[in-house]
Amino acid sequence: MSFIRKSNSFIKDLLLVSRFGLLLKPFRFAFKFCYNFSMLSSWVNSNAGKVPYSDFYKPTRKYTNRVKLHEHIIKSEGLDQKPIHYLEFGVAGGTSFAWWIKANLHPESRFYGFDTFEGLPEDWHFFKKGAFSYDIPFMDDARGTFIKGLFQETVYKFLDNYSKTIDSPNVTRVIHLDADLYSSTLFALTRLAPFLRKGDILMFDEFNIPNHEFAAWNDFVRSYYIKYEVIGAVNNFYQTVVKVTESLA
Repeated sequence: MSFIRKSNSFIKDLLLVSRFGLLLKPFRFAFKFCYNFSMLSSWVNSNAGKVPYSDFYKPTRKYTNRVKLHEHIIKSEGLDQKPIHYLEFGVAGGTSFAWWIKANLHPESRFYGFDTFEGLPEDWHFFKKGAFSYDIPFMDDARGTFIKGLFQETVYKFLDNYSKTIDSPNVTRVIHLDADLYSSTLFALTRLAPFLRKGDILMFDEFNIPNHEFAAWNDFVRSYYIKYEVIGAVNNFYQTVVKVTESLA
């Protein structure tokens, strides 16, 4: 065993000094995509038959299926009858935010939307940095608040205040992750990790893009040992909803 370990270290160090790895640079994205796509395929295969609300498999996607998924989640979890804290990461034009604030009218509910409102901070998929730039949406409901800026600049302060003055064990949190990017999604998840408790719901809007929201969730789950169940998915897991089954907070 000692010989094998020494041989492994010797070969790795030799490859590093030879700069052989630089020859693989043009193939980095392909390798990364293949790995994450394989992980996504395994995840779908493991979960597809267990999801209580799913349209898998459909040859085409429809945006209206996304709304149906939200309607199902609200009804099945009774979210229209009790206070919720809705946190949306990636507001864009505010369509989802407005939908949720109208779907839950409980006076103790609170809605928080995080976005740069200046577009993507980096390239994503087929879109370039700056895509999806919107003005801050008009909000005529005092329960709703928009927080402008990079998550890395705004979420720390928000969560510090949230933990001291707003959080309540009697409130279900609905966390809508629509930031698209791996980096943004992973940051939001890791900052929320200390607050997650049994019953919290996390919704992903571009879940089945291998290198981004799925990869962020997969890395997060493996790093934080999150226990969860998939409670809904539409458009072949493009939109996916999970519920935390074991309290972390």
